[in-house]
Amino acid sequence: MEREKNSFEMGLSKSEMLVLEMMRTGKYISIKLVIKNGAVDTIEGLERLDTKERIIDVLKQHDFQNIEIKKSHGRIVCVNRIFRQKVSPTENGSVVNKHL
Repeated sequence: MEREKNSFEMGLSKSEMLVLEMMRTGKYISIKLVIKNGAVDTIEGLERLDTKERIIDVLKQHDFQNIEIKKSHGRIVCVNRIFRQKVSPTENGSVVNKHL
């Protein structure tokens, strides 16, 4: 609650705070913002996943995602995921569905 109060005192919307939180976690390789009519519409995050995690479990984690699987010599060596998160169009920029 205190964190949210401080963010609004600084003039940050909830979507801006979400992007800052994503940056600070360090688990995202890149973060992309899609802006429509001067406001954040969608946030996309690219993250590298643990190759030992079951693919079916990865598929269930987000509603909108692209998954890239790389194999070498018959073994999975890299799993990348881009997930998309729609931001609500309300004035305060609150987030519809938060996945961190």
